[in-house]
Amino acid sequence: MKGFYWNSRGLSDLAKYSYISEAMRDHNLDFVAVMETGKQDMSRANLNRLSGGADFIWHCLPPRGRSGGILLGVNSLILDLSLIVEGEFFIKFHLRNRQDDFKWILMAVYGQHRWILNQPFCLSLFAPVNRRHNKEKNKDNFNPRWSFQFNAVMDSFDLREIELTGRQFTWANSLTDPTYEKLNRVLMTIEWELKYPLVTVHALDTGVSDHTPLPLETGDPAFSGHPK
Repeated sequence: MKGFYWNSRGLSDLAKYSYISEAMRDHNLDFVAVMETGKQDMSRANLNRLSGGADFIWHCLPPRGRSGGILLGVNSLILDLSLIVEGEFFIKFHLRNRQDDFKWILMAVYGQHRWILNQPFCLSLFAPVNRRHNKEKNKDNFNPRWSFQFNAVMDSFDLREIELTGRQFTWANSLTDPTYEKLNRVLMTIEWELKYPLVTVHALDTGVSDHTPLPLETGDPAFSGHPK
């Protein structure tokens, strides 16, 4: 199974639509999560062009204020969508793999959020928090308070972060002396990790956004059916 997470910093220009559409075609994606779309709504025609003829189900969350907005989509031939839950800063899909009947939740979050996790879970998170000093930011202005709180939430829910390959940071500004940070993450529950122990997330070049796209590949599952 293949997925794609990206903070687009707006979907107002054709280059970003084309970038997502090409990624879907080139990588044969099964799910897509786009953050910070800045879109109040997206037309069916635009979503059809985005998916390039693939049988995708999409849900769009409008931004709150000047930033935010989420677009989440899944290939309905691969994943059966039973329920959509929408919050102020998140979209949550309740899914079932059609191939092996494995049930799990796909979630996209813009900012920090309090989770209730009662199923295997994989989520894409944009949050301006550095978990580990010197490893997630190239500057010294590090606030340990927020990293402590974030790590405590992860520990309380037994969440695992899927480590990046390809590059260390996921965002950079355009200053002469740029700041690099890791602001985008993919998290999973232990049950989801047991199902997909070979999962990888590879950080690509930033391209048409100042945030790095994050393609995910689950690899072969460890077992079929429901986790015990």
